[in-house]
Amino acid sequence: MTIDELQPRLGRVIRYHRERKGFSQEGFSDLIDVHQTYYGAVERGRQNVTLRRLKLIADGLEMPVWKLLHEAETKQPTDFPEPRKPGRPPGNKRLR
Repeated sequence: MTIDELQPRLGRVIRYHRERKGFSQEGFSDLIDVHQTYYGAVERGRQNVTLRRLKLIADGLEMPVWKLLHEAETKQPTDFPEPRKPGRPPGNKRLR
């Protein structure tokens, strides 16, 4: 697996665990003292996370770093689905 494949997969794993813990991006980035823009880019797979920051993220998620990397490398992307976009729930149509 190349870094270009691993980076977005790691972001999806991190996002999955953050949401599972019930944190917003803003709340979690404040908790771990990482700028929200940087953290958002990590989750989107657009920022190559440093080891120092990855450790902060893992500690905030109460997980070891190795587990985040292991899941990113071994699990299927469908195990960590893209989050739903905010808006109207599926199937609810606006009445005219």
